[in-house]
Amino acid sequence: MLLLGPQHNVQSLREGLVEVGARPPYVLVAAGWEEREAETAALEKHLGSRVANLSLWPACEEAFEADHELRAAMFDRQDRLRELGRLYRVRLAAELEALRELLSSVDPAAPGELVGPALEPAFESLAALDEHHLGRVRALNDEVFGAVCTRPSLARHREVVARRLADAGTLLVAGGHVGILYDRMRLFGVTEALPEQLPVAGWSAGAMVLTDRILLFHDSPPQGPGDAEIHGPGFGLAPAVACLPHASSRLDLDDAARVALLARRVGAAALAVALDDGQRVLSVPGAEGWRFDGSASILGSDGVVVTPTRGAAR
Repeated sequence: MLLLGPQHNVQSLREGLVEVGARPPYVLVAAGWEEREAETAALEKHLGSRVANLSLWPACEEAFEADHELRAAMFDRQDRLRELGRLYRVRLAAELEALRELLSSVDPAAPGELVGPALEPAFESLAALDEHHLGRVRALNDEVFGAVCTRPSLARHREVVARRLADAGTLLVAGGHVGILYDRMRLFGVTEALPEQLPVAGWSAGAMVLTDRILLFHDSPPQGPGDAEIHGPGFGLAPAVACLPHASSRLDLDDAARVALLARRVGAAALAVALDDGQRVLSVPGAEGWRFDGSASILGSDGVVVTPTRGAAR
């Protein structure tokens, strides 16, 4: 398993694939690029190899055109997801405001005998809210995808996906719009058809969607409060890690309180990994933990950002 930051400015995918023993033929999911999904020339040049594009974006558009009930079900799901998100954010704002107030006057690594005991139940309350929202989104996804994935309008495309993955040497998952990427992969059964032990590499949003849960984050967005939030479940192919692409531009990594808060949101059993341009972490069969490239960093619950040395495992 290979997880990488954005590849626009610093391309490290080819080197990372060598490290995990990945090989062609490469099969690509690039639905997160939406209408630009077919623009794979730069990727093929970097890899020095052709990639077989699963073309999930046009496949979905074709299915929607042929099956209005499918289209209606998926659009209704989006409406319900938006309402779940609105309800979640009403409570989330209050939980985060309380924690930021508590953290504002202390060192997260040593909050003291008075503030420390107040922080723990506040973190527990926030974790419970995140889990509650994650569970509601997961249940909605299971309901809708369980109902629509057997529709005849999807059958031919799902068969093509399964056949191409059966012949693949490596699955590549590109970035883009993380929500669309998850939806298309789920709709066409990409992870269901994935052969056991097939190497998988994802970058940017493609790395996020492979983890247990998708966390959206931005400390200073153009609009809105900048509260990190749970988007929903990922595919769980990359456990015990949360990917934070574009971390240095989206996060204030010098703000110990914000770093600590985000790390605690990820959970004690997972690593909050900042993945900027070209940075990567990987896991290899038979080895424990995630191995670092010497530039990717970990956000600590003490508010400290640490960059493990190259080859270090966590």
